Amino acid sequence: MKLISTLHLRSIFYVICLTIVTGKLVAGDMLWESGINLYIKLDNQEKGTAKPNNHPVELDAGTIDSSLRLLRIWDDKYYEEGNAERVFSINQTRLLGKHIAAGLKRARSNEDIVFAIVSMKKGGLGTSEPKYMGGRAFYVDDALNIIIGDYDKMRDKAMEAAVGGSGLTEIKYYIIAGKRGKASAFKKHMIEINGITNAKVNSKLRKDWFVLNLEKTKIVIRYEEETKRRSSKEYKQEKLFKDEAAKLAKERREMRLEMARLRKEMGAKKDNTEITIEERLNKLQALMDKELISKEEYDKRRTEILNEI
Repeated sequence: MKLISTLHLRSIFYVICLTIVTGKLVAGDMLWESGINLYIKLDNQEKGTAKPNNHPVELDAGTIDSSLRLLRIWDDKYYEEGNAERVFSINQTRLLGKHIAAGLKRARSNEDIVFAIVSMKKGGLGTSEPKYMGGRAFYVDDALNIIIGDYDKMRDKAMEAAVGGSGLTEIKYYIIAGKRGKASAFKKHMIEINGITNAKVNSKLRKDWFVLNLEKTKIVIRYEEETKRRSSKEYKQEKLFKDEAAKLAKERREMRLEMARLRKEMGAKKDNTEITIEERLNKLQALMDKELISKEEYDKRRTEILNEI
C-alpha cells in the first residue's frame, strides 16, 4: 500500500510538472516537434553569452546532414578499429540537417537552436529501447557548433508505469540541451576528422562541444563518397572494362607506329638500293665506254649487279 501511495503521489507531481514544462516549451519558435518530448526550436542564447552568433546564415541542409554523420566516438581508453559509434543516427542527421538549415536562415544573432531527439539503441538482452539526446546548435566564426547535453538518456519505466495509471499516454521528460558555460556529462572520445574539432574553453577541451568547418568537411565527404564508390562491385567492373579498352587502344597505337616505322624504313632502303644500282650500272657503262674493261667483263659485272635486285 505504501508503494502504491508513493507512486500515486509521484504521478500527481509529474502531471503538475508536465503542465508547467509543456507551457514553457511552446514559448520557443518551433521548427519541428513530435509528441511532448521531441522538438527542434529556436531559443535565446544562455545568459552570460558574450559573443553574438553569425545569424542569420544560409547553409546547405545536405552538407549539415553529411557532416553530422562524420561525428564518431568511442568509450574505451584506446581506440580499436570497429568499436566507434555515431553520435547521431542517420535519421537524426537528416532531421537535424533539414531543420538546423531552416532555423539558422531566420535566427537572430542572439538565438540558438536547441533540440531534443530520440533514437532506438541496444538495450539489455538484445532488445532495443529509445534513448534521448539534447543539444544546442549555432553558427559562429565560420563554423557550425554543436553542444551535447543529455546523451543516451533512458526512459523512467517506473514513472511511466505510475503515470500510466493516471490516464496519460505519454510522460514529459526534461531533456537538457548543451551549454556554453558548463560541460555536460558527455565525455566520449571523438575520432579526429579534418574539419571537426572539440572546442576549448579557458584552455580546457570540451568533449561535449563539436566545431564543424563545413567547407573542410565537404572535402572529407567527397573523399568518403569516392572511396565508397571505388569499393563497389559496379565500379570494379567498370574499371576492368576501361582498363581493358585502354590496353587495347595502346596496343593499336603501338602497332600503327611500328607499321609506319617499318614502311618508312623499307621505303628508305628501296630508294637507297635503286640509287646505288643505277649509279653502279652507269659507272660500269662508263668504264666500258672508256675501254677500261672488256665486253665480257662488263656483261659479267652487270649480271651480278642486276641479280642483287
